[in-house]
Formats: sequence, C-alpha cells, structure tokens
Amino acid sequence: MRDRAAVKQIKSARTAEELVNLVTLASGLGETAWRERMRQFGPEVVPLISERLKTVKNIRDKDTRDMIFEKLIAELRWRGDAGAEVLLERFDDLNNYGKGLACVTLGLLGAQASADKMWAFYQKARHNWRDTTHFVGPLWGLIDLKDERAGGALADLLSKGRGFYELFGFLSRAGDARAVVPLLWAMQKEENMDAMMALLSIAHRIGRDAFLAEFDKVAWEEPREEREAFTDELLSKPASAAEEYFASFYRGLTPEDVERVLPGGIGS
Repeated sequence: MRDRAAVKQIKSARTAEELVNLVTLASGLGETAWRERMRQFGPEVVPLISERLKTVKNIRDKDTRDMIFEKLIAELRWRGDAGAEVLLERFDDLNNYGKGLACVTLGLLGAQASADKMWAFYQKARHNWRDTTHFVGPLWGLIDLKDERAGGALADLLSKGRGFYELFGFLSRAGDARAVVPLLWAMQKEENMDAMMALLSIAHRIGRDAFLAEFDKVAWEEPREEREAFTDELLSKPASAAEEYFASFYRGLTPEDVERVLPGGIGS
C-alpha cells in the first residue's frame, strides 16, 4: 500500500522541483517510477539536484541520507557534462559516501578534469582505517579515466595486504608492472585464481620481457628456466580469459550500479 501511494505521488508530480523533493519516496516500486519520471524532465533538473546536494550530508538518518545521495548522483550520470560539472562543484559538500559515488559517476562520464580531485580524495580515504570502503569509489573513477596513478595505488594496497572485494578485478583492468611481484606472492600463499587472472592481464599488457624483469627482482628458489616456462605458459592463455573471468569489471558500470558499488549503502 505504501509503495502504491508513493508511485501515485511521484507520477502526479507536476514540476521538476516537486519531483526532486520526492526523492525520499524513490525506493521499492517508487524507485522505478521516480527514475522514469525524472527522464521526462530536461536540463532544468540539474540545478535543482545541485541545490539539494548541498545539504544531504546534514540528514541525521543514515539510510535516508545514503539513499538520497544514491538517487541524485545516479541521476546526474544521465546528464552528461552538466552532471559532471555539478558533481565537481558540489564535491566538497558531500560526505565520504557521497564523494565515493561521485567519483564513480565522474569516471563513467569521462570527466578528466576530476582526476586530481579523485586522487586527493583517495589519498585521504585510504589512510582512514576505520573506513575500509570509501577509497573504492575513487579507484573506480580513476580506472575509468585511465589515470596511471591507479596502477601504483593498486600495487601499494596489494603489497600492504589491504584486501577488498574489487582488488583483483581492478588489477586486471589497471594493474601494471609494479603489481607483478605482489601478485606472485599472493599466488604462492594459496591457490588464488583471482590473482592468477589479474597476473594474466598484466602479463599481456606489459609484455614478456617486462614481466620477466619484474619476476627476476626476487631471489626465487626456482631456476630462471622455470620462471620463463611459467611466463610462457601464462602468456599462452588469451587476455580475453581474464576479461571473461572479471566480466563485471570490464562491461562498465551502469547508472544503476553506481548505487551499489560502495559497500555500506542501502543499495549494496
């Protein structure tokens, strides 16, 4: 009954301002109705969302606060350069959860001008050991922007044992030579198919000689001939095998995924 009432109220909204103010009803059946109704409005919704984003972090109830961030930021994904401009302008008005979502969306929008802001937020978030998730958003964004700093960040996290669900998928997409040795160690500790597939991607990306050069930086017990044989066997597998294994990381996030990418939100 409550969902039906919410849907009716959303569908009855006459102005963009009224609809933006009904974002708190955008859950359950109301979520689809709100999204569909938003698409019926044009660029006039962008400044309205911008104004609303100024104050969302002040909402005391976490579930409500997170849900509003999710819906408004995901909607900006559909608004192109204007959406990216709002996210950059309002970035400092968001809490860490909102900033993480904004980074994902800015990456999807290809907003290269946001890379330094993402990197600064990543640097801050990764040092907050009470928060183990908010640095994931800027990594998603930097990877989508093909920013080279992502590769170094991933190698550093792996070397320090800072594991998280997306780590190996991220390494498959954006890892570089710096991640080779940490991935080899990860494989030695246990049979780790995720590490193997990430290593496969990196080997194809950097090539045989560069891969072996990283391999040789550690005094392994095995003779070099065995390291060469391992490398050749790895490269005999197509890079597409890793892309299929980590398919969700290669297909690209949909606007709806933006709401689910950070653990801890009500959409996760």
